[in-house]
This record gives sequence, structure tokens and C-alpha cells, in this order.
Amino acid sequence: MKLFNSKKFILFIIGFACLCVFYSCAAIQSPSGGPKDNTPPFLLSSIPESGSTGFTGGKVELLFSEHLQEKSVINSFNILPKIKYSPEVKYKGNKVNIVFPDSLLSNQTYILSINRELKDEHGVPLAQGVQLAFSTGEEIDKSEISGKIFYNGEASSLLWKIRDSTDQINFYKRSPDYNVDASDNGEFVFSYLSPGIYKVAGVDRSISSRILEPNYSIYGLPSIDQITIDTLNMRQSGISILISNRPRSSRLLSAQWMSNRWGKLTFDSSIDEYKNIIPIDIVSDSFGVRAETFIDNIENNILHFVLPDSIGSNTKTKIEISPVYKNNHTVIDSGNIFARIPSEKDTSFLLITNLNKKTVLEIEEESVIPLDIHFSKVMDKAILDSAISLMIDTISVDINMAKVSPTHFQIIPSINWKPLSEYSLIINRDKIISHNERSIEDSIKTINVSTSRFKNFGSLIGNIIIPHFNPLIARLSSFEKENLFYDEIVNSESSFKITRIPEGKYDLLFFYDKDANTKYSFGHLAPYSASEWFEFFPDTISIRNNWDMEVTNIKFNK
Repeated sequence: MKLFNSKKFILFIIGFACLCVFYSCAAIQSPSGGPKDNTPPFLLSSIPESGSTGFTGGKVELLFSEHLQEKSVINSFNILPKIKYSPEVKYKGNKVNIVFPDSLLSNQTYILSINRELKDEHGVPLAQGVQLAFSTGEEIDKSEISGKIFYNGEASSLLWKIRDSTDQINFYKRSPDYNVDASDNGEFVFSYLSPGIYKVAGVDRSISSRILEPNYSIYGLPSIDQITIDTLNMRQSGISILISNRPRSSRLLSAQWMSNRWGKLTFDSSIDEYKNIIPIDIVSDSFGVRAETFIDNIENNILHFVLPDSIGSNTKTKIEISPVYKNNHTVIDSGNIFARIPSEKDTSFLLITNLNKKTVLEIEEESVIPLDIHFSKVMDKAILDSAISLMIDTISVDINMAKVSPTHFQIIPSINWKPLSEYSLIINRDKIISHNERSIEDSIKTINVSTSRFKNFGSLIGNIIIPHFNPLIARLSSFEKENLFYDEIVNSESSFKITRIPEGKYDLLFFYDKDANTKYSFGHLAPYSASEWFEFFPDTISIRNNWDMEVTNIKFNK
């Protein structure tokens, strides 16, 4: 008979325990980390349900699909029409309680609006604004206005219910009656509306809670003046709004003299479209003169001005800007600003700001492409004519110098560029001098210019089934390059052809050029004017070199 060995038993227990720990550690568990949660939260239910009648106030309980970000809850809920006291908002996990006051109007539909500021605990916002409705009477308003906003940023839609003839004109001077955030693809819906006349606008979401300023706010309007709802259950869909990417008018922010003849003005937005028509007057105690103006080479909100003659150092000047109008709307505000001529000369070297020591020039077979050259200071064309030369190998190339602005010139060879060739652009310091009497640093500056193969293009050919308006313009806009677009009028046979298009991907837009200015009009609040009608082609247009892309039998939705 073997006696019990306590030592071996203890060792067995220890070994067994270690084995259990090992298998516990090896057990399958949820991995840490993983892909980021990008799923938007959504509303699961509300108590009472949206659409309830006989509502007397009190608590509305909302249940969401995920836990919510606490700091996003407070400013995410709004009640329309507005009530005297803000509702109490209570939050816990994925539940939100909204407490309405008991003193609600009788026979009134109240809309609880939830904007896209509401986010889950991972910071993901609602996919689209949500509207819930509760009526204190026996009926609930069920009419609806929906549409889509086209904009390259985050957008919201605003809706005003017109009260009287005065409000018809001045509605934008008050807060909108309804406000809903558009989805990521621009869709918006106003639900539970009562019969009446409405006006709608699309805005950048950053200003959705402000009173609109017609000249400074970024907004867009539909192509219809107003929307009329005349039944309790009407659906008005297909409202399309295109928002401009720039404010309605530009304001002068600052002025700076760069030398005794040259200065620059900085505006709060791009003024490129109006660069040649902005009147600038320079005034002092002893003189007044109209300045030559030109846009900055890089920043399109900077306007340079040049005087015919130099003026004394340390002179105090007043710079006056007269307003610029477009279609009876102010696009450049008037403004006055004081600036003093510097007492010390600018001793910095003259720089060429756009060309590297090795520059590649894309050339075309059909036309001579100019070589742009930008200077850091104001220059005279007569000086450049003798200071710049162009060589291929050891052979001199005849060139013409064209002035675009006092800092921007173009070098144009007398014969076309040779493809896949090497040129030398030679700049002589002794012959080149700027308005501040300072030249380039190097005695001889050489820039190597390589030419590409001849550049090829593609074309777009299309036809339309019964165009709605005349004149109708087809606009092809580049995905890759901002402000690169091609316009072509749709002819009397309902067709169009756009040629010489660089290879790439494009959007195709059609718009009714109602004012016949060949530019799209986004509408205006004061005086009120609707936008021009437009419609986007649903598919992306892919342009290939040496190919004719065809889009046939285009039919508009309305």
C-alpha cells in the first residue's frame, strides 16, 4: 500500500493552477483598438411618438442608438415656434429627456428639431437633422418641403413663413421660423408644416443661427420666389439650391505702402472677378491721383496699386475705394483707410517668385504657350525687354515680352516651343532694376526651361431632349482644379460641344442664363431675386486625351 505523498500533491496543485492561468490568458477575447467607429447615431424612439395630438407639455423621452457625447447635447435641440422659456434638457447615456412647459398655445403644432451638432461618444454626428412634431389640438400639420443643397462645405437650410406684405420683402431680417441641417450629400426636409407661404435659403452651417446679412453672408436661394402650401398634407419636393463659395461683397481690411509708388490692399474675400474695375484714389494734403491696380500673383484677396510718379517719404495718405456694383448689388464696399509712405527704402533683393532653376513648361501644338514670370516688386516692361534673353543650345530665340501686371509678365517666343527640348532663360542683373532701385542678387541668373511633349486634349459632345430655357449654358467644372471650368451655350438644335479640355474628371452643370451675363446668379436677398434655374448631370464626366466623350439624350427632371 502506497502512502499519500503530500509534497507531490502540492506540486500537482501548483502545476494545475499555472495551466489554468495559461489557458485563461490564451482564451479568445475581443481585440483592442480596431477600426474607428464612423456609424452615425440615430433616433430609435420617442415617448410620446412624433405626430401625437392632444399634447399638453411635460416630458418627451428620446432613445438613441448609441451613448451620446455630453457636451453636444445642450445646443442640439430647438423648439418651433419659439416658446418663452427654453425647455429643460436632461441627458444620461443614450437617453435624452426634453421637458416642455405646460403653458403651450392651443391647437398648435410644435416641432422638436434636433440638429447635427448632436454626436455620439466617438464624435460622430447625426447623418441628418431630425424633426418631431406634437400638436396641442386634435390635428397635426403634415405638409413637407424638401430638396437638396449643392455646396462644398457643411450646409443648413432656413425656412421663413411669410406673415404679411412687409414680411414678404424683409423676412431675412429676422430669425428663420425653421432651421434644419442638411445631410452630407446636401439633402434637407422640413416636416410638419402648416398651410401658408414660405421662403427658403441654403447657408453655410457656421452662420445658420445668425440673422443673414445680404452683402456678407454665404448663402444661396432656389429658382422659385416662394413656396405655397395650401393643404394640410402637401409635399413640395425637388427644391434645389446652389450656394456660392464667397461672400456677396468684399470689404477692405488693411493697406500698406511697399515703396514710394507702390502699395497693396487686403480684402476679406477674393476680389479677382472685379480686379480691373475697382477705383482706387490716393489723396494727401497736396494731391489726389487715380492709381493703376492689379491682383496679387498668389493671393486673390490682395489688390496692388501703382502711382504714375513717386511721392515723398513719410507722407500720410488716404486711400479711397469707390463701391463696385453688379446687377444692382454691391460686390465691393466703399471704404477709406489711411497709410503712411515708408521713411526708409526697401533694400531687399528683387526675386523671381514662380520659376525654379529647373522649370517644366507644358506646351501645345496648336498655339504658343507663354512662359509666365512673376517678380516680387513692381517692374517696367521697357527694362525687361533688354534684361531678359532666351537661348536653345547656343542659339538665341526671339521673344516678345507681354505685361499682364506690373509684377507679372509673359515671355512669348516668336516661333513655337520645340517639344522635349532644353531652353535657357538668362536674366542680366546690370540691366534689370525694380521701382525701389534694387536688382537681383546674382550678376547673371539662368533658369533652365524644359518643354514637355505637345499637350493633348479631349472633347465633350452632348444633346438635350427639349431644353427648358433659352439661353441654356452647359458648364463643365474640374474635380481637381478649383475655378477651372468651361462654359458653352446650348444651341438651337439642343446640342453643345466643349473642346480643348484637359484630361481629368469633371462635373456637368446646366443653368438658365436668365440675365444673359454668361455667369450663374445665386439669387439675392435685398432686393429679393431668385437664383437662376440649374440642374447637375448625375454622372461624373471622365475626359481622355484625343477622345470625344458623348452624353446623349439628356433629360431634365422638371
